[in-house]
Amino acid sequence: MKKRIRKAAIIISLITAAIIAAVFFNRIAAGFVISNIILPDYSHPNDKTVSDEDSGIVITEKGRRLKVAKDGKVIWELPREVYAQDFLYEDIDHDQQKELLVLCWKRGRFGEHKPTWVKEDEESFSQHIFIYETDGKVVPKWMASDIGMDAKSWEFDDGVLSITDTDGEVTQWVWIYWGLEKI
Repeated sequence: MKKRIRKAAIIISLITAAIIAAVFFNRIAAGFVISNIILPDYSHPNDKTVSDEDSGIVITEKGRRLKVAKDGKVIWELPREVYAQDFLYEDIDHDQQKELLVLCWKRGRFGEHKPTWVKEDEESFSQHIFIYETDGKVVPKWMASDIGMDAKSWEFDDGVLSITDTDGEVTQWVWIYWGLEKI
């Protein structure tokens, strides 16, 4: 009798462990573990939607996924390996056209276009700012390497991008010629 109870307990334990493992790996595949365990606490995504009536553009962030729709049709999605923390839709380069600015996380500091002195990119997650043109379609304009700070939040006002880090320090950035420059 004791052997049967012990055998049943072992079988139940193995089945329970298998179910927990299956759920865990399913959550990894869905990005849940990436966005809620591996990334820092301060980097919570800002689920939101921004609409621009003039261009017909609607940008939606939900669960670290970012989509851009034009006239009701999705025309672009943030690559699966990139996780959104927040986005802004502003004219960063002063050309009278709004750009999509994405504060995001991805593995590695550089991506496929790394400096010649770097042999292999890092495996850990780092924070980046990606800027995309949105005139009819979404096209990369400027893809920053690791930004070198822990950006908690950001805002855009009067041509200036203000980034607040986890210590509360605010830095200000502007688009000069090509790329963001700290002022």
